[in-house]
Amino acid sequence: MAHLFYLSEEDLLSSGQLIWRIDDRLIHGQVIIGWVGQLPIKRLIVSDDEIARTTWEKNLLLMASPPGLPTEILSIAETANHYTKWETSQKITMILMRSVACLKKLVDAGVRIGEVNIGGIHYREDRKEFLSYLYLSEEEIKTLKDLMQKGISFKCQDVPSASTHNLEKLLYKRK
Repeated sequence: MAHLFYLSEEDLLSSGQLIWRIDDRLIHGQVIIGWVGQLPIKRLIVSDDEIARTTWEKNLLLMASPPGLPTEILSIAETANHYTKWETSQKITMILMRSVACLKKLVDAGVRIGEVNIGGIHYREDRKEFLSYLYLSEEEIKTLKDLMQKGISFKCQDVPSASTHNLEKLLYKRK
């Protein structure tokens, strides 16, 4: 059954002001045109320790963000310290992480996350294909299953107009 991840601003607000997304390309066309351009996202956060301490990478990502869209590149610890402010804000915030490992670090830091959108985790030699834009290693699969046990649900969807796929069903179908 095809349906949109979020249908409207009302749907977004009913599920909270935060959209947590794993996408190994971070800020790129699908995020800017497909998500920010189609949904009322008013703030963009990249949560990544390595990028947060690398000035040129941080500047490169900030240049990729649309003019007028508040965008920050934060460490995992900074994200963990600020996310509750974004939850209670009237601004819908998309928080981008480049990997399952970044998500795990956020959860380990005490961040409460109910649902994560997985956009793109692309091919690497040690990964298996689940969808055309989703490849996972055994370590990533184990981490995701552990996070599911903690109550986090995962929807795979590259753009808002595409069908969603329940990650748990994809993982357990592949046993």
